Amino acid sequence: MPSALISTDIAITTKYFFNIWIWKVLIILPILLFIKSPRKLYAILTVFFVYMGIDGISAFVQLLIGHNISSGRAGGVVNGSVMGLAMLLTFTFPLALVVMFDKSFPKYVRQSAIFSSLGMLLGMWGNQSRGSWLFSGTNGILITLRYCFVNVRYLLVLIVAIIGIGYVFTTNQAYLDRFESTFNMTTNGSNIGRIYVWVSDKQMIMDHPIIGVGPGLWGKKYAEEYQLKQETQNLGHSHNNMLQIASESGILGLIGFLEFSIFIIYKSVKSYIMSTNPYDLSIIVGFISYLFLFGSIDYTWGNSSGIRIFWVVMGIMLQLRDN
Repeated sequence: MPSALISTDIAITTKYFFNIWIWKVLIILPILLFIKSPRKLYAILTVFFVYMGIDGISAFVQLLIGHNISSGRAGGVVNGSVMGLAMLLTFTFPLALVVMFDKSFPKYVRQSAIFSSLGMLLGMWGNQSRGSWLFSGTNGILITLRYCFVNVRYLLVLIVAIIGIGYVFTTNQAYLDRFESTFNMTTNGSNIGRIYVWVSDKQMIMDHPIIGVGPGLWGKKYAEEYQLKQETQNLGHSHNNMLQIASESGILGLIGFLEFSIFIIYKSVKSYIMSTNPYDLSIIVGFISYLFLFGSIDYTWGNSSGIRIFWVVMGIMLQLRDN
């Protein structure tokens, strides 16, 4: 809030602050205040999983037929955003695995999660997001290992998935090269572009350490004062949640963001240790995956559709836990 009220353009910063920090979060309130019935909450969750499965399959089909793809990548249903789909796949895939493995959920919800996880695997193929591959793979292994203690047969699922995905990559050099490029910080244009922006962010933060340049003013300040000549992609944001927030709202804003996020994760970890319920596990995995894993390579906090879906699903998990 200080960064919004003390800026060179209060009209822009206050509007942006309200939009990102209040308006997009308010979508969680109707769920927390009015939807108490587990049956209704499960129904919403089922629709979400089915949609994500369809979205993933559509991205795969787009890639196969070469329809509306961008640099060999597909964005899913209705000309969807490539990066928008990538962040939602990273967020949703581990949640679908938790629901699929945990028998606390009704059978129809688990079935929707199975469909969703299979559809999202195809979606990752069509979307070609290296970050989604890396983070979803890591989450998938950890969550499956967690549930192996409940049912050892889940270990077989993990082994089959690893063998199948490994076979696809090792028999297709293009996919192998793309995955290896994830760690290429010298010649890969996408990676280098992010590094250039992060260097600019560092300088922006040093110049405006306490309250930043102001919410919503990052793009203007970046283009006018901080964009490096080497950065030719003209990126519109920091591609990193914490750097974007620190640049726009300073150290005060970053502390607020981290304090809020760590508090939510801490409360869910504490609750999960006491009751080992799948809802707290979903909240933990959801926060970390969306805000800190994919949020390390893209500005997920400011993605309009992504952050709304994030809050809806987190609200559902909170209500299911408490009811």
